[in-house]
Amino acid sequence: MRGELTYLVSFLLVSSLALTSAAQGQPAPAEAGVDPSLVGWWTFDEDAGDVARDKSGNGNDAVLLDGPTWGTDPDHRGIMVLDGTDDHILIDGTYYELPLYTMAIWFRVDGGSGDRDVLSAKGPTGVNGVLLEINPDGTLRNLHRFPFASGGGSDIVSTETYDDGVWHHAATVQTESEMILYVDGQEAGRLPETNLFQGPLGEIWLGTLDQRMGRMFPGPIDDFRIYNRPLTAEEIVKIMEGEPNPLAYGPEPKNRSRLEATWANLKWGAGDLAVSHDVYFGTDFDAIGEGAEGTFVGNVTMNSQVVGFPGFPAPEGLQLGTTYYWRIDEVNPAEPGSPWKGEVWSFTVPPKEAYEPDPADGAKFLGTDLTLNWTPGIGAKLHTVYFGNNPGDVTGAMGGTSQTPATYDPGALEPGTTYYWRVDEFDGAQTHTGNLWSFTTAGAGGGLKGEYFNNASITGEPVLTRLDPVIDFAWGTQSPEPGVVNDDDFSVRWRGELEIAFAEAYRFYAATEDGVKLWINDQLAIDRWDVYRLNEYRSDPIELQAGQKVTVEMWGRDNAAAGESASATAQLMWESAHQVKAIIPAVAFSPPVRAGSPRPGNGAVDTRQTLELNWIAGDSAAQHDVYFGTDEDAVAGADAGTADIYQGRQADTGFSPPKLDWGTTYYWRVDEINDVNPDSPWKGPLWSFTTATFLVVDDFEFYTDDDAAGEAIWQAWIDGFGVPANGSQVGDLLPPYTEQAIVHGGRQSMLFSYDNKAGATNSEAVLTLASPRDWTEQGVNELSLWFRGYPASVGSFTEGPVGTYTMTASGADIAGTSDQFRFAYKTLNGTGTIVARVDSIENTHAEARAGVMIRETLDAGSKHAFVCLMPENGVSSRGRTDTNTGSFNTTQGGITAPHWVKLERDVAGNFTASHSTNGATWEAVELSVPTNISMVSNVYVGLALTSHNTTVTCEARFSNVTITGAAGAQWLSQDIGIASNAAEPLYVAVSNSTGAAAAVVHDDTAAATMDTWTEWIIPLQTFADQGINLADVDKIAIGLGTRGDATAPGGSGTVYFDDVRLYRPTAP
Repeated sequence: MRGELTYLVSFLLVSSLALTSAAQGQPAPAEAGVDPSLVGWWTFDEDAGDVARDKSGNGNDAVLLDGPTWGTDPDHRGIMVLDGTDDHILIDGTYYELPLYTMAIWFRVDGGSGDRDVLSAKGPTGVNGVLLEINPDGTLRNLHRFPFASGGGSDIVSTETYDDGVWHHAATVQTESEMILYVDGQEAGRLPETNLFQGPLGEIWLGTLDQRMGRMFPGPIDDFRIYNRPLTAEEIVKIMEGEPNPLAYGPEPKNRSRLEATWANLKWGAGDLAVSHDVYFGTDFDAIGEGAEGTFVGNVTMNSQVVGFPGFPAPEGLQLGTTYYWRIDEVNPAEPGSPWKGEVWSFTVPPKEAYEPDPADGAKFLGTDLTLNWTPGIGAKLHTVYFGNNPGDVTGAMGGTSQTPATYDPGALEPGTTYYWRVDEFDGAQTHTGNLWSFTTAGAGGGLKGEYFNNASITGEPVLTRLDPVIDFAWGTQSPEPGVVNDDDFSVRWRGELEIAFAEAYRFYAATEDGVKLWINDQLAIDRWDVYRLNEYRSDPIELQAGQKVTVEMWGRDNAAAGESASATAQLMWESAHQVKAIIPAVAFSPPVRAGSPRPGNGAVDTRQTLELNWIAGDSAAQHDVYFGTDEDAVAGADAGTADIYQGRQADTGFSPPKLDWGTTYYWRVDEINDVNPDSPWKGPLWSFTTATFLVVDDFEFYTDDDAAGEAIWQAWIDGFGVPANGSQVGDLLPPYTEQAIVHGGRQSMLFSYDNKAGATNSEAVLTLASPRDWTEQGVNELSLWFRGYPASVGSFTEGPVGTYTMTASGADIAGTSDQFRFAYKTLNGTGTIVARVDSIENTHAEARAGVMIRETLDAGSKHAFVCLMPENGVSSRGRTDTNTGSFNTTQGGITAPHWVKLERDVAGNFTASHSTNGATWEAVELSVPTNISMVSNVYVGLALTSHNTTVTCEARFSNVTITGAAGAQWLSQDIGIASNAAEPLYVAVSNSTGAAAAVVHDDTAAATMDTWTEWIIPLQTFADQGINLADVDKIAIGLGTRGDATAPGGSGTVYFDDVRLYRPTAP
């Protein structure tokens, strides 16, 4: 003991000599000065917690799931260790739109077998977009797949193995024309790849394929980075070698740890550039983070600081039951970035009293078979437990049980009962009275209102309405209610109210098979409606209050769309600091009695100035009291006697306020009324929206799929249905009618198909205006609309000289569940054979494909058989045995053009693939066998070409083409699965209720082929110059084709329109 004391005194003397005075300053944040293209950066240096902070400055923190372990490494500082069993990490990829990218990560494989995924970045439909995966043989696979859900994609597989227990650095790079894999700073492979991601990613998983926890990775990872540009080889080496890290690291005591002592010697690892250290210490997290007055200890040259000892911070000693915070800013006056602000670390000195009760104090909705646990107070030797349903008895220390284990079995509990308990701790000399804790067991009842629809879009009337106790369903391929709800292609809307147990931030998790939306208190918390695989989605933290009842609305669906797995699932879970992640229990729910589902949505911006407010009534409501105004507090506190705010009592679930001011926030509330119900009225939540500073002609947000109610987009925009001279079609043929993926603003746009052939001279849709009709209001002088089309087709098929055919094509591939290629074909009835010599094929990709095909339909997902030649990878037999399913293939290498290919269909429906060097001696493609593909008798036979590179046109030449069987005489050709537009003139026309319309044609005659969102601004004076009365506009029309001075060549395609607005002059 004397030796220890001597050491401590000596150490304190040295430490006091090292303590020097330093001017306080507010250093720049750690993220300052990072490459702006570094959009995500996780260094795993936090040392504790359930999130890894995003050091890029964008705040997209990673969530640690199922217990990854914080660790350290001599060369990597902080690391994250994954156990290969269930540890994994989730990052919200919707932050990132990455047509071009670099993703880089350090990893070390510590055992395991099979496929082990280091990185899996998902697409919007839940299918792999980017993958870094250790193969069973130890090689590294880099996948880039787009379009999502189509299968295929490009794979780079390394020749070296990396499952050797050694650290390796991997970087996958996507340029405009190719993907490149680097390992340990050296190029490990590259492939042509121009199928760039369009739109945001989905989830990004580290250590697993996805939330199903397949292909788990065993070992540590570090320094994961996402750039929104391709880095050069030199830059890859630079980030691998690592720039000097100026930050302090490795705190002792460990961050967020417990310290059972009244003094401490704080230690840390010095930043790479530090020559001294500014120390901050105190009990206020925010004050330490801000470097507030009284928190600065001083500048030290040693990597340590004593606290809790006379002459040092906390001289009276560290106080029991207190959390301390500290921060180290690294200093080097010779460096321009100095000082470098460090993380705020913490440790807690436990109290003498028992703490951390489990269940947490105030917990609700618990089962009746519980074991009580707690963390013993410091030095506790004996625990006396008081338990009962009377708080006075527990407080009065009646009937206590003394014991040594820190756990207590209360026996059988009654449902729906609040219990109280207390633990007094005895440390051998003194008893420390514990706090009074409570919890409540779950009672009977509860649940949400479930409305089931026989469509995948929550439209029309529900076919089934019932009370669902919880949202925890695994229907698989079965119906939720056989004979009533479809087995497939259905949707569900759950609505209810949720009681909150704890005053803290909650996260909600929704797991569904085919898409989900979740609103909490009428705020959209999760929006992943267009997915086709089982995924679990997580909300951001939502601050809620104990005892509060919040509204909950969740949509789920089982979509019959191609690519979905036909296994319907739905779950809703919650989690907070005191609530373990779990299915929300029935007793926490109650049916919806308050008004909900406001339109416009709560917090909406840029709304129209003339609009109707709508809501869904509470279950017991007979009437509705409406409150509306611009004063938030006044609307929140109003009653039926509040003049100007109270709008009256009504039976309808819609309210139309008078025309609203520009750029103003309005608040509204709906109280539900039922005079015969003693619980009435039910006061509604406060909602808000903000009007636009422009006039909204149409933003396409208010259309639904409820055509029975007249709310479908094609019921407002009148297209060419039934009019032979008008080739337009507004919206999809089946719900959802609006476009919900390709949008400019908001959540919907208008899909507009045009076909100016077969007698149609133009394609036009017309909207009759209710408002705005006055196009002079507030001095507006410009019409703005946004549009986006598809590029023109590059496909062609020509003959010359006779018997020689030249084809051109783009296309992603002929593979997966759908194809993209050029097809030159004839009809074929019954059996038949096609033979061709592939004279040449341009190398737009190692797996560009040119060959012969027999196909059931001209749809992208059709059944087919295909024999093709590739520039580098030989000859292949491929096909699809069922519509919209995956493809089969076998490949034989070492064969290049010119080469012969043959495909035969026999009477039993078997397809045989052969190839030949001379057209006389044939052999089967290696490993291929005759494959039975059940097709209708009348099919298509011909030549097919795909570039496997959507931005480059591939050319192939064929000769000696022969077809046997009942084939048609005429060659036809078209793109399959490739969206393309003909260059038709784009125009807008407006009209008054009488007189001729005035049209303005876009300056670019090929506007329909622009494949990015483009704004078109039209001065309103151009309409006025043609005689239009701008103060009373009756109709607006959008079209493509012949109109005014424009003449159309007669083509077809699809264009999307969004955000049609009227603007005032821009200020100079």
